Amino acid sequence: METDTQTALKTLNLRKIVIPILLGSLITVFLFYRSGKASSDSLSWLYAPDWTYLCMAVGAIVFREVGHICRLRLLSSGALSWKSCFYVAILWEFSSAVTPSVIGGGLVAIFLFSKEGLSLGKSLAYVIVNGILDNLFFLLAASYSFVGGYASFFAMTGELSGTVKTIFFTSYAFILTYTVVISSGVFVNPNLLKWILMRTTSMRFLKRWRRSAYQLSKDIMVTSHEFQGKCFSFWFKLLVCTTLTWVVRYAFLNLLIASYAPVSWGEHLAIFCKQIIMWSLMLVPLAPGGSGIAEVSFQAFFEHTLGDYTLGLLVLWRACSFYLYLTVGAFFLPKWIRRVFRNRLAQ
Repeated sequence: METDTQTALKTLNLRKIVIPILLGSLITVFLFYRSGKASSDSLSWLYAPDWTYLCMAVGAIVFREVGHICRLRLLSSGALSWKSCFYVAILWEFSSAVTPSVIGGGLVAIFLFSKEGLSLGKSLAYVIVNGILDNLFFLLAASYSFVGGYASFFAMTGELSGTVKTIFFTSYAFILTYTVVISSGVFVNPNLLKWILMRTTSMRFLKRWRRSAYQLSKDIMVTSHEFQGKCFSFWFKLLVCTTLTWVVRYAFLNLLIASYAPVSWGEHLAIFCKQIIMWSLMLVPLAPGGSGIAEVSFQAFFEHTLGDYTLGLLVLWRACSFYLYLTVGAFFLPKWIRRVFRNRLAQ
């Protein structure tokens, strides 16, 4: 546990924001340089938005965090105060922005929950169930690809189409497998899953993962015990809150684009679907917060429809999501550290 705490504290470090900021900025500057549209005149259109849509986009920024906070409050059945949920939500987003997306700040989230007064078991359980809910949304939203819904979007990436498609379906298969396995243990039979994991990793070529499998089975049993007996309304509220939070998170880009360019209902759906693919690409553990991958994939997916607006909207999109998480997290991190350690000293 001490090692995990040290790892979490290393992640919650203001110096961690330097690499993702530099990497994202360098990639963006390169994209502007390559396009030959780096002058201030070429971005003058940014000062003349449709203010109605832009205000709605700002509202989406607020509501996505409100949704995250409400979900944490529901998940803890009121055990966490609203203030605690606020800090956990903000710093969880911060940790996700300074770590590779596939890691997602889960270890840090457990640390945050525990410092807000929850037991290690509860903290672990909340993170696991939160991940299951997020994965369910992705699996449902991405299932549209299996009826050919994303075929035209893959084609937009040109020569990289095959690679993008491979990454997308590999991510889908991995998340589906992981979610089914974890969910079966949490909600069906944790003891059976433990037995399967132990038997599987007893094979000679899988023995190296036996310790990890044992720890995973223990974590699942703790989570199953924590959420055993929860009523239908509890899960229904969580599912609704999760869905609305993710829809609003993705709708921000729809509203941002609509602030500067006319968008039909069909194009709104296309923008939403492209973000699902981009999210799967950003799971590749190459850089913190998907820096670099996000910028390049945005240009690939939207340049055909946005034209000269593409790079300007890219900057606004990243500024109001990724860089906003870094900025707000960096502001509240020292306050949270003083708060939790002051509480510890007071006790």
